Amino acid sequence: MIPLVKQDILLLVMVVCFGPFLNGQTIITSDSLIQRLRFTNEPKTMVRLLLQISKEEELRDPEKSLKYAQRALKMAQTTKYDSAIVRAMILAGVNYCRLNKLKEAIEIGDHIVELASESGMQLEIADGRTIMAVAYAQVGDFDNSSKLYFENLKIYEQLNEKRLLGRTLGNIGADFISQQSYDKALEYTQRALKIAKETNNQVLFTDQYNNLAAIYQVRYKDLQKALYYYFEALKVAIMIEDFQQQGINMLNIGRLYQEMNKPDSALYYMTRSSLLFHKVNNVIYMADSYIALSEYHFRQGDFSKSKDLALQSIEIGEKYQMLQTIFGASDLLQKIFLTVGDTAQAFKYIVKRTSVNDSIYALQSQKALFRVELQYNQEKIAKEQKLKQQKNYFLFGFVIFGLLAGLFIAILLYSRQKIKIKNAVLIKDKAEADLKFKSKELSINLLALLKKNELIAEIRQKFGDLEKTLPDNELKEVVTRFNHEIKKSTDDRLWQEFSLRFKEINSEFYDKLLVKFPDLSQNELKLCAYLRLNMSTKEIAELTGQSIETLGTARYRLRKKFGLTNSESNLVLFLSQI
Repeated sequence: MIPLVKQDILLLVMVVCFGPFLNGQTIITSDSLIQRLRFTNEPKTMVRLLLQISKEEELRDPEKSLKYAQRALKMAQTTKYDSAIVRAMILAGVNYCRLNKLKEAIEIGDHIVELASESGMQLEIADGRTIMAVAYAQVGDFDNSSKLYFENLKIYEQLNEKRLLGRTLGNIGADFISQQSYDKALEYTQRALKIAKETNNQVLFTDQYNNLAAIYQVRYKDLQKALYYYFEALKVAIMIEDFQQQGINMLNIGRLYQEMNKPDSALYYMTRSSLLFHKVNNVIYMADSYIALSEYHFRQGDFSKSKDLALQSIEIGEKYQMLQTIFGASDLLQKIFLTVGDTAQAFKYIVKRTSVNDSIYALQSQKALFRVELQYNQEKIAKEQKLKQQKNYFLFGFVIFGLLAGLFIAILLYSRQKIKIKNAVLIKDKAEADLKFKSKELSINLLALLKKNELIAEIRQKFGDLEKTLPDNELKEVVTRFNHEIKKSTDDRLWQEFSLRFKEINSEFYDKLLVKFPDLSQNELKLCAYLRLNMSTKEIAELTGQSIETLGTARYRLRKKFGLTNSESNLVLFLSQI
């Protein structure tokens, strides 16, 4: 018998008291709607019933909910029931996100925005953006998710939609948690929780309790408080019969118990979460529960069971291209094989983990959210100031309109002209600021590339040392080939990253250069780009891996092609003037 702590006992009481009632209530509601659907022939009524059934099943069975939403969409399109088309697409998009079908979610979200924009449906436009934002956040693309969330904030504030405003604030808080910006995450989570209390929104409660638990667990290392909020989230999820959210809460609780060195409670909740994810047929979350259980059995010394669970997880991760899942499972497998002494298999998963980590690194971005938030706040302040100024103008004009109508018109015309001039100056200043920001960003990116290249060089050196110590066998051949592939892919990737950033700042540089000197090679064009940034020969050598002597020869050939025979002619100055 697994010993349960106080929170566990309270939870079981809730399941016994509320679970059967809620479950039966939902089934009765769904069954009655399905019964009505069987005896209905009117197309629009059938569409409305299908949408109701889909909504009823959303929390319990996302797969079933999706099927009813798709049926509703098909029938609404056939009958040209426009408003129902958009509602059916929104329900389908929500379920795509729940089922981690992220590509489909982004596509249908974009389609919702397009259709809703044609009809001026503001809330539906925001729903489409939310679906896309959730999907982008799930793959770590916080640039796109944050941009969409802040666009929605403007709509919800304008329409005074508190429930939707709270949901969006909570989603932004979750994004900040993913980017390890916990102070900002706490700020947005508390704002969302305040709205949840004002509107008695139970779904919003469970989401924010989860956010708070993660913040206290990771940022403040207060495990007891984190556990309290996880249980609060779980109680709400049980009350609203959200099985998927229950599974997520239980998995979080299990992991936290493992961190608190309470293995029995950890195993109980991890196993319960796995069963719930099977119930809602969410294979992605199944993979997460397998990783957690694999880690548990590894700690308990059951390496065989740990390995089987990690292999199941990595199979799901590769099928659905979930990079974090593949990384976590690969990390576990390399530890398992190292522990049992199978170095060949351990090396295989070290290579896989390294490869996946590079892909994850490319998706990470912490600056975008702060940048978009700043832009949003600035626009909000400017809008409020403009509205206040317009109100003052209106009041002033109302008082003196009868006596000074002519003067008022003159002042109004002058003010409008002044605003136009101010806007023109602002547009110019913004363009200059954007160019300056991009230039600074390019410098930072270049520094990051240099650091990254140094790190990769150290890794290649270690592989080279390993290669020298290994006997001539298959393992040595794998190490040699892997070392060569690292160098080849790294050179290409570094140049692609640099070239992309450089072209944003100097869009016409290559065109003008090739018009004047069409016989320049690709390597010479690269060198011109580095020199254009006033990089020294040593810095270029560190970035490209070429020797200083080789670069000196290349610079000499460039001078000849450019006709700079005079020793006083400066190559960098020449390129900066193109």
